[in-house]
Amino acid sequence: MIEDYKVLQTIERREIRYQALNHINDILHSTGHDVNEYELISETIRPSTAAKEAKEIHFERSIIVSEDDVLLHRKLNKNQLIAYNVITERIFSNKSALATTTSGVAASIFSGGRTAYSRFKIPIDIDENASCNISKESALAGLIRDAKLIVWDEVSMAKKRMLKVFDLLLKDLMDTNALFGGKVVVLGGDFRQTLLVVHYGKKEDFINESLLYSSIWNELEKLKLSENMRAKTDPAFCDYLLRIGNGQERVNSANKIEILDSLIIPYTKRIPR
Repeated sequence: MIEDYKVLQTIERREIRYQALNHINDILHSTGHDVNEYELISETIRPSTAAKEAKEIHFERSIIVSEDDVLLHRKLNKNQLIAYNVITERIFSNKSALATTTSGVAASIFSGGRTAYSRFKIPIDIDENASCNISKESALAGLIRDAKLIVWDEVSMAKKRMLKVFDLLLKDLMDTNALFGGKVVVLGGDFRQTLLVVHYGKKEDFINESLLYSSIWNELEKLKLSENMRAKTDPAFCDYLLRIGNGQERVNSANKIEILDSLIIPYTKRIPR
């Protein structure tokens, strides 16, 4: 191991040995032991703060929150403000929060956002016996334990088994049987929009695999947002979206919704052969 460090870094041999012992110490911690128990070096091994913190923790704590984000609550409408107050009542200031989402595209919108698969090590091919691949002694486990708030957006695209293994992970890390380990978890999503994917499934399969049919659903507090802030200047478009979401928009003979001509951009340029 020392030779590996020597190849990768140009530093003194004593420092290389110290780094190797730190690595061994991290491994021993997962078994409940400490490298200092074996007297491999005359001085006590105490990893520096930078070395002790995993990259995930360092990254989360280094995210800069802009002043615009801090003052954003002043622009919330009535329903948004109710949701905001319910959430913040449970949260103290200057505590860490984790932002995650089901889809990779949505994750890019959050500052420091990651997909739930990546953040909580949820298997892609999930089954009834699946579990999150996170050791209780790992740095990532420490990051999750320290988080005062976890936000999971686009949860309507997540299979109910994803939420189940997520719940079991938090219960295990927090050593409690309380839902989500007793943490404040905000699940966001609109079930009238994009649902999860079930290979070769029918409409009822999509619904049955969603959070709506999970045992967790009845334990959640529901907060509804009724105003589309981004499209409020175009009420006709808002109504059109609601009709589609509520299944009220007319369909053609193939049972498909026809997009309004006003929403279609004509394309006339020919692609050269």
